[in-house]
Amino acid sequence: MARARPLAVFVALVLALVVACAEPAHEPAGATEVAYLQVVAHHDDDVLFMNPDVREAVRSGKRVMTVFVTAGEAEAVDANGYSASRQAGARAAYARMAGVPDEWDGAAMDLAGGRVGERYTLKAKPQVALVFLNLPEDADPRADGGRGALRRLWQDRAGGVVSVDTLTPTGGRMTEPSTYTGNALIRVLVKIMDGFRPTVLRVQDSDPDPDYPQWQPWHDHPDHVMSARFAEEAARVYQRSPDRPRLVVVGYRDYNTDRAPVNLSPDQQAEKLADFAAYQAHDRYAGGHPSYDAWPRRMYYRWDRGTAWVGRADDGLRAYAAQGRRLLGWRQVGSGWERLGDLGSPGGKLAFGLSVTRGRHGMTVCGRRLDTRDIRCRDDRGWHSLGSPDPGDRRVGTPAAAAHGDGRVTVFVRDAGGGISRSEQDADGRWGGWTRLGGSGVVDGLAAVTGASGVPEVFGTTVDAVVHWAGSWDRSYPSTPPAGPPSVAVGPDGTLTVVHAVAQTGEVVRTARSGGGWSPPVRAPGPGGPGQPAAVHGRDGVVVVGRDAAGAVSVNGTSVGGQPLDYPTAAVDGNGRVVLLAIAADGRLHTSVEQDGGRFTPWQAAG
Repeated sequence: MARARPLAVFVALVLALVVACAEPAHEPAGATEVAYLQVVAHHDDDVLFMNPDVREAVRSGKRVMTVFVTAGEAEAVDANGYSASRQAGARAAYARMAGVPDEWDGAAMDLAGGRVGERYTLKAKPQVALVFLNLPEDADPRADGGRGALRRLWQDRAGGVVSVDTLTPTGGRMTEPSTYTGNALIRVLVKIMDGFRPTVLRVQDSDPDPDYPQWQPWHDHPDHVMSARFAEEAARVYQRSPDRPRLVVVGYRDYNTDRAPVNLSPDQQAEKLADFAAYQAHDRYAGGHPSYDAWPRRMYYRWDRGTAWVGRADDGLRAYAAQGRRLLGWRQVGSGWERLGDLGSPGGKLAFGLSVTRGRHGMTVCGRRLDTRDIRCRDDRGWHSLGSPDPGDRRVGTPAAAAHGDGRVTVFVRDAGGGISRSEQDADGRWGGWTRLGGSGVVDGLAAVTGASGVPEVFGTTVDAVVHWAGSWDRSYPSTPPAGPPSVAVGPDGTLTVVHAVAQTGEVVRTARSGGGWSPPVRAPGPGGPGQPAAVHGRDGVVVVGRDAAGAVSVNGTSVGGQPLDYPTAAVDGNGRVVLLAIAADGRLHTSVEQDGGRFTPWQAAG
């Protein structure tokens, strides 16, 4: 049952003040040891929804830790025994991903406030560790207060009144349960982060798209949502200290991915299914539903970085990344890059998906605030709020920006109705209201471009087609079923080449427009990895850049190394050279530049 704890109430108030404070004003300089931390609700969530990213981290040789928040017992009669079997499944999956025997060293783990969890370290690769907190699963009616344990802890995290006890899995390393309040769970996660010092935190979807009808009102499993929210809250507390390494928080879509196109190559699907099968052998309930075959064939980020976060100014390239409440920027200087100064704050945390264009008032960077869900753009005059075509609606997507021939910028977004809406500047640079362009079934991830006409146009995708708007909807566009958003390369003569990944096959398809109509789609082998390829028009034609099956950067099918955190991109500098760019797992910009003969320089980290 719920119990009142006066001391817990005092600690909760102190923690609430800490969480409300601003993020650190500066970051540690120099190289940082990369480390990956996953916080998930259940023992198969990482393998189902975060792979192949987790597999690549395990294979990288870097430190990897996954924290499983719940015991995963649900309504199982033998809750403690079933939880132990799910733990065994997680260990088996990680051993397979690491390519070593399923042999682990296990021990009780001291946590904040005298609480105890379980930690297992892979014997053959001790840089890989799993931590089990064993809080009650949402469906367990035997938890203190009944079902919905994590939900109640989240709702009461500032009060410290609600508490629950953990389970003790059969044969595990815990002999006694620990008691948690909501704030206690935050403190435990902060202490884990403080000891592990991650540079990447992977979480589940803390704000699912409401178009997914199941599991209302959360639109996903409540444990997925609550575990992600607790992890994000802990990350905000953890990052207040300036001596901690830069931390990039990456969110992943969960159940609703089974409604999205297959976006992994056949080889990656096979590997991911085999990793899940290693887990599945220990979980008697993980099977029978078609989604257990569908989820391992996909991996989608909640907020896609995309490929439009770089643009060319008069004196060189500019690149931008959203990090919490700040916008980071870099500029190309000679053969290197340097950090831009303070770019100000958009007022809240931005989604990763930025779009950059050069307008009448300099480089214009547009993003979507995660709290207010409105669109913000920054140019040489500062930050501007464009509002939203559907204020407050979480279905509004990330922006795509392009400039008219006269420098006025237009911004497109996927609106709450599944169409596309537009806002654009007038001759004085003032932003107008939103105009609905129509369309239906459009998903987030648009590509805006200005062709030879000097008028912005936009490409997007539905679950089975690429769509194109250029003053009106282009019914002549020869679409192929997409596996993600398109990228558009503009040639020196104004030719547009549209490139996107093909669903199911792992291929890419190109379609070009020069003058009148569109060329027939041409398929080619894809980079081999997940996600959206970038396309630019280099000295020798169109260059397609993406992630390969090992997680490195691929250029026209050839690996050039690097280890992007999510999706790389590319741009052409003032000398006509292709420049590859990626945000890596250390949170820094990494670049590589084209040389004679099509070779690329070794990757260099900017500040």
